[in-house]
Amino acid sequence: MCDVHYRDPNKLKSKKGIESKGVEDILKFTKSPIQESLIEFTDSSLNKVASETFQAVMKFMGDLPLKGQTELDVVCSLLKLCGEYEVIRDEAYCQIMKQVTDNSSTKMDSCRKGWRLLYILSAYYRCSEVLKPYLLWFLQDVCNNPTLHFQGIARSCEQNLQKTFQFGGRCGFPGNMELKAMVAGRSSKRQLVLLPGGIEKHLKIKTCSVALDVIEEICYEMGLDRPEAFNEYIIFAVTNQNHNVRPLNKKEYILDVVTEMEQVDSNYMFWYRRVIWSHPLKFDNELYVTMHYNQVLPDYLKGLFNTLPSVQPTEQQFQQVSKLAALQHRAKDSIYLPTLREVQDYIPPQLYCLLEAQTWLDMISQHTQQTLALSAHQARAQFLGLLSAFPMFGSSFFYVQSCSNNAIVSPCILAVNQNGLNFLNKETHEPIATISLKEIQSTRTQRPSAGSSYPYVEIMLGDLMSQTVTQLQLEQGLELCRVIATHMENLLLAREKRLTLPPSEITLL
Repeated sequence: MCDVHYRDPNKLKSKKGIESKGVEDILKFTKSPIQESLIEFTDSSLNKVASETFQAVMKFMGDLPLKGQTELDVVCSLLKLCGEYEVIRDEAYCQIMKQVTDNSSTKMDSCRKGWRLLYILSAYYRCSEVLKPYLLWFLQDVCNNPTLHFQGIARSCEQNLQKTFQFGGRCGFPGNMELKAMVAGRSSKRQLVLLPGGIEKHLKIKTCSVALDVIEEICYEMGLDRPEAFNEYIIFAVTNQNHNVRPLNKKEYILDVVTEMEQVDSNYMFWYRRVIWSHPLKFDNELYVTMHYNQVLPDYLKGLFNTLPSVQPTEQQFQQVSKLAALQHRAKDSIYLPTLREVQDYIPPQLYCLLEAQTWLDMISQHTQQTLALSAHQARAQFLGLLSAFPMFGSSFFYVQSCSNNAIVSPCILAVNQNGLNFLNKETHEPIATISLKEIQSTRTQRPSAGSSYPYVEIMLGDLMSQTVTQLQLEQGLELCRVIATHMENLLLAREKRLTLPPSEITLL
């Protein structure tokens, strides 16, 4: 069935010195601790480690007294041993399989806890490629055999193992609350994820859920089902009253992040945001439209999408701003004309000050009459459609305190999008300089220097023959690096796709 080299059954002894009768006995429950490993190792010192792991297994299952330890202590000691000795991981899997096979323990919970331990181990460490086929067969045999108990958890163990091979396994040991839940058979929890505009999504997070799973679930609800679409969104971990915003790698385990954040701030949050806007907008899904509308609206109201000309804007530009204001009013499901106070809230302040308040109200009121026939959803969709024509639409904006490049006047605004890094004048938002994504070799964050409150981001530009470094100082350094990395990954994926498609398909991209 597999090429795992088990110890010669005639030489395997339990603590009581009773010899095993055959290989089948090696993988069957025993009431006595083993003194030697089940798998034959060339390094005899591993027998002691194997004995320790087996005692941990028996203690967790209730077949040995805990002797002052807690179940959490025992699980952590087992996981720690598997972390320190990679070769012992197969041994641990075999030991647990042994103890749940033909389990004849006098402890009622022994077998159930053994399966729970296998569930935990499979979430943290992969087995070897040699053991993998046997381990999967063992789990699938239980899943497919209606006469056996534990079909559900065997299926969950198999899913954990597949996830561990795909994403590398959990990193942080489970906390007391998570462990208690797992022992009690609760392998998931409801986790709040906030979409733009404060839209709440309470998602079912399993032991091995990663950030990509969360992204996919919300994308499906928004009517998106292609991997290319999933790549455009990011989950952010937020602590310290929104001051610390950390973008998650798509392979990060959500419950690892939860454990990490709970130690820092019990009021942590997860945000869901779109970062890349290469796919065209779609307007048939209400959640999709609302989420995107809520994300771009704050940046629009800060004036980040508008370039402020040195001369008075044209009548056409004023009418466009008025229409966008009327659509915002209708998006709130308002059927009455806006007030002077509301009008001020709908217009970027840099533009609002250019006309009298009553003039703005009169123009917006005209457009409001035209929007009354729209639903709130249609008003949001139209707003997005109009805004998508603006040059900086689809950008992530950052406020840069200083820049080492003398050609870039700072402080300034940095807009990161598919066209690269666009540095904009802080006041007028006119372009100062643009760095193409193709020029970027790498990015890294640096701690704040003495006397400085903001960290630095170093961006290496150029090619293999010649490189320069541009240093930016800003508060959101880590977020900037992750956003740039996401754009770079998307660029490489698009390039790989072009290289692998047949010529007839390339023209369609």
